[in-house]
Amino acid sequence: MFRPILFNYSGNGVQPKLPEGKFVADCISVKTEFKGVLLYEACKYTKALDYTYIGLLDDDQAISVSSLNKLLNIATENAFDVFQPAVSANSYYSHAMFVQKKGHLPEPMHWVEIMSPFLRKEIFESGEQFYKSNISSYGIDRYLFPYLQRRLNQNNTALIHEVSIRHLKPVTDGSKKFSNGLDARQEGEVLRKKVLALIQSEGLNFSEEALQSIYETGKFRWQKWKYDVKRSLGM
Repeated sequence: MFRPILFNYSGNGVQPKLPEGKFVADCISVKTEFKGVLLYEACKYTKALDYTYIGLLDDDQAISVSSLNKLLNIATENAFDVFQPAVSANSYYSHAMFVQKKGHLPEPMHWVEIMSPFLRKEIFESGEQFYKSNISSYGIDRYLFPYLQRRLNQNNTALIHEVSIRHLKPVTDGSKKFSNGLDARQEGEVLRKKVLALIQSEGLNFSEEALQSIYETGKFRWQKWKYDVKRSLGM
């Protein structure tokens, strides 16, 4: 059983009009610039709540109540710490590795993406200090959550293929500039460098394979190079 909570990021206080028989447990109404600040506000709200997992779903995704219940049951049975439903094949998506493989068991992953992550309470709330300074939320999924997991020794991460979620809108290219003067990819790079420094200073145990897969250490980063060039050309 889960409690649906909506987040009105316009901050106008308007309550949702729901069909008869439908309900939400609460509606948080806070004006936020983008998803990183939303995570910060959601974290402040949830600290007073008693829960095991929190799922953070974007407003352009579709999944049924029965699928959410199945997802949580599978996660509980397998004691997953971080997980996500697979992305349906008819979705818009950024990473092909998260697309559903029907008939497959849960797949171990190094990280899950920010569009629909589910995390243990301790993991999500331990990231509070990082959320507000990352307006876009870019890199929080790939760079921050695995670091928080290592700190808490909660490293059981999975992509659950038995359940799918559909992403309904095209993925943006991350070129929008925020109030701090940075675009999403620049924010992600700031976070990546900060987390790598923390991993080193705290002596956290990441394998070389995990560091390469998550943080792209020891390899030429073609995607970063491509967007740096586009940015320099004003594209």
